[in-house]
Amino acid sequence: HIPAVTQEQGIGPLMRAIYAYEGFVVRSALLLTAWTTLRSGVVASARWAEMDLERAEWSIPGLDDGFHETGKRKNRMKTGHAHVVSLPTQAVEMLREMQKFSGGAEYVFPAVGKMKNPHLHRDALSAALRGLGFGGKHAPHGFRAMLRTVARVKMKIDSDVLEAQLAHAKKDEIQSAYDRTMFDDERREVMQKWADYLDAQAAIGDTITLAQQV
Repeated sequence: HIPAVTQEQGIGPLMRAIYAYEGFVVRSALLLTAWTTLRSGVVASARWAEMDLERAEWSIPGLDDGFHETGKRKNRMKTGHAHVVSLPTQAVEMLREMQKFSGGAEYVFPAVGKMKNPHLHRDALSAALRGLGFGGKHAPHGFRAMLRTVARVKMKIDSDVLEAQLAHAKKDEIQSAYDRTMFDDERREVMQKWADYLDAQAAIGDTITLAQQV
């Protein structure tokens, strides 16, 4: 039971708090998590080589290039399958700003503070939300529940499209083998609507833009 804000009245305060977070790298990673609803570990380890800003796409390999302690390649995506994510204009704008900061490095989000990781640690995102007062109320993984609930109820998005965006495994082997539909066009439209919706909720009561925070 991962804590998640799934009531519309709670989304605006959450997004405004994230936009107001002082740490540029962590704030940017949190925003990308909110816009794409990918798992925090995937976001924190995002590589520039995976990003195509001209096409507004993020292509994530199913398996990591490195090897786990067991000697086997570890999963990058939970399912082990490659996943292509459409990036809304807000994400492309943010990533272009990040290029000025880490464009010459391998990873989009470099480690901050005393971290020895080659990239931002996913726990930094959880810690930031706790520091913003959302401990026990919303976790980075909670954006997935937020999309699955709010986009279905408020935006009437087809559940199959949402499941494809969340990269959930098919329910059974038959579906996995024969249903290869990824709803690429629908997901591109949905993720732009989702980012616009989050911005609209953030603007209720207080207008905060990315440009003001960089």
